[in-house]
This record gives sequence, structure tokens and C-alpha cells, in this order.
Amino acid sequence: MQEGIIIDFRTMDELQLSLGKELDSLKKRSDEYSGIIGEKLREVETSNPTDMAELKEKLEGPSDPKKKQVKKKDKNTNWHNFGDILVYDGMGLKGELDLYFKALDAMKSKLEKLQKAKNSIDELISKGLKKDLGCAILVSNDLIFEMVFIKTNQPKAKFSYKSIFDVGVEQIHEIKI
Repeated sequence: MQEGIIIDFRTMDELQLSLGKELDSLKKRSDEYSGIIGEKLREVETSNPTDMAELKEKLEGPSDPKKKQVKKKDKNTNWHNFGDILVYDGMGLKGELDLYFKALDAMKSKLEKLQKAKNSIDELISKGLKKDLGCAILVSNDLIFEMVFIKTNQPKAKFSYKSIFDVGVEQIHEIKI
């Protein structure tokens, strides 16, 4: 779901279906990026073992469990700010993998937030929210859903009943006196 755009849903089922599709799409893309990262790590062996150690540490966490992972300042990073874009200083596997890791982290964060929103909507429905109720949703930049319920333009179905009515013929008995 795009942030900053108001989306109208005619029913809660439509909203649930849309969230389910978005979650499936994010999961597929996340799996795709994980596969690309794995392929790149397997196919290219770096000549510098410290680069490979840094990449493995990103994947698995610190090798020494007692050692706390300290985030380094931006002084040691190879990313440089050129106006509205960041450019990696260097060519090769490390910069490309850094991009994939950042994208994967962003997708996982978005996936968690969308799953929480879907669970909240499911909980509302289980507590009695009508499924035929329409809504308008604004998704903010931090993936917080702002929802307003609206009237749907769908006319309610009228009740009708069709049946064949069969009445037996009344037989008249004549009594002669």
C-alpha cells in the first residue's frame, strides 16, 4: 500500500483481501532479495577476508556473544551524500550487498507493520464490526492506518421468497335425503 494516498474500500472483505495481497507481494519480494543475497555471497569469493567477515557478521550477528554490537559512526561508511542521493564510494560486492540488506530490512519492517494492521482489522471484525461496512484509509509514512467508516452505495438486497403453493382439490360429497 502506498503511503500518503487515501484508498476507498466498499467492504471490509475488500480491505482484508487487499492487505492479504500486499503481504503476499512483500513476502515474495523479501524471499527474492534473500535469494539474491545468498547467490551473490556464494558465487563471488572476495580476496579480502575482513570484507567477508563483516558480511558474515551482518548476516549472523557478532561472532563473540559477549561482545556487544556497536554501530559505527558514518565516518567509516562508504556512502557519500550528493544532494538528494547517496552514492557508494567503490565498486563491487560490498556496496551492492549493502543495498540489498537495507532493502530487505525496510521490507521486513513494512511486512511486520502490515501484518499488525491486518491482525487489528481481523480483531475488529471478530468483535462485531460488520463486514459490509465501507471505509476510507490513509496510510501514513510510518505505516499507521487512519480509517474512517463510510456509507456504501450498494443497495441492500431485498428479501424475496418464491415457492409453489399447492392446494388439494376439495371434494364435495352430496348427501341425498
